[in-house]
Amino acid sequence: MAVQAVRNRYKPGERVSVQEDEAFLHDLLDRHYDADQKRGTGIDHFQVRRTTKGSVGFHIIRTDGSDTDFSFMVCLDGEPSQRQNLLATMRDAVKWQVIAVKNKAFEEAGEERLVTCALTGDLVAEDEVHVDHFDPDFIDLATHYVNAQGGWDAFPLLNGLDNTVGSLFADDTQREEWEAYHQEHANLRVISIQANLSIRRRGAKRKTV
Repeated sequence: MAVQAVRNRYKPGERVSVQEDEAFLHDLLDRHYDADQKRGTGIDHFQVRRTTKGSVGFHIIRTDGSDTDFSFMVCLDGEPSQRQNLLATMRDAVKWQVIAVKNKAFEEAGEERLVTCALTGDLVAEDEVHVDHFDPDFIDLATHYVNAQGGWDAFPLLNGLDNTVGSLFADDTQREEWEAYHQEHANLRVISIQANLSIRRRGAKRKTV
């Protein structure tokens, strides 16, 4: 299990210092049913600690100095709500658009294959970037669309299909209409992984591809 591999790279008391490990834990925490409460004022960093029961797990150190633990098993096994399922399904449905933005940026970059981070102005390589939703972020964009269409329960989903991770739209028309809306209204930019982590440490409720 990937989460155990990350945990085992550090001794109890050590800060999670590898950039890819930190990004992985941010994504993992997004799956927690109480992620906003866990983030609090924002995440400064993650740490591996031994629990009172003797096991080893992850701890969040917030920007205000407070801290809390979080269970990766809850993140992995907790039953997602209709809202969580639909947001993940909506994100998957437009992933091709996000990838297209990234590919176009690097195709236009020429032989050097370096693009400028929209936040820092630094030149970054293809394996150093994320594509970011901004103004609005993805959650706000998706929520506005869902509310206009009748709310979270107005979108039936297909769950538990063989060889399929996550859920799918039960209605292809709903999927196509969402894809068209996203294509027209989403603002996407290429930013460095480092810049993305800085956003997320401040507690921004967004996820990138």
